[in-house]
Amino acid sequence: IVLAYANGLTHGELAGRFAVPLGTMKSWIRRSLLVLKECLA
Repeated sequence: IVLAYANGLTHGELAGRFAVPLGTMKSWIRRSLLVLKECLA
């Protein structure tokens, strides 16, 4: 989440950095945002 939003990396850049498919990275980010939302609620 920090790399995507604070550092401005795209989903594609993150997928390349972590050597995972783009769809996997999108799922990880989406899931992480949902968990963060619950923590802040």
